[in-house]
Formats: sequence, C-alpha cells, structure tokens
Amino acid sequence: MGTRLVTQASNRNGNAGRPYFKCLACRKFLVFDDRRGNAPANPPCVCGVSSKAQLSGRLNRRAPRAKHFVCRLGRCNFYAESWNHDGSRDTVRDDLVEAMAALSII
Repeated sequence: MGTRLVTQASNRNGNAGRPYFKCLACRKFLVFDDRRGNAPANPPCVCGVSSKAQLSGRLNRRAPRAKHFVCRLGRCNFYAESWNHDGSRDTVRDDLVEAMAALSII
C-alpha cells in the first residue's frame, strides 16, 4: 500500500481535498481513498473485489473526460476502460462531473 495524501484545494479536476494513495518510490497514483465511484456492479479487479469508477484528467478543456475502472483497494494494477453499448468510449461532459461526483458515481 502507498502513502496517503490529500489533493490540493487548487485541483481543477473536481478532486480538491480528496484523499488518495500514491507510491512515493515510483511516483505512481494508486487510488482515491473514499467511497466515490465504488459500486458492487463495477467490474471485478484482479483482487476479486469490485473496482472503482474514475475519470481521466483533462487533456483538452472542450473534450469530455473518459471513464475507467481501477482497483478500489489500490493493491493491484487493474485498469479497464468503460465502453457504451454501441462500442463508443464512455465519457462524461464537464458540466455533469460535479453532479456525478456529489452522487458518488465517479
């Protein structure tokens, strides 16, 4: 398990003040340490528990952010992109991010 840190208040990705784990030796973000994005219906990770839904950071201010799943315990390297039924990437528009975060969906 990594070191528990807290995101800065200036975080522009909707994660200000959010606790997370990071491997300081390899400088790798592991997982947020809260209940947001946790759902039993999420795909199972290598550890056998349900994963956590997250959004990618902003690459382009106008582009929607892609949804993906990671190990909610931060113990394994599980990563899976989220896809819609029509085969397109599951994305979230910026104007919906705050509401979905408040509902703990992402």
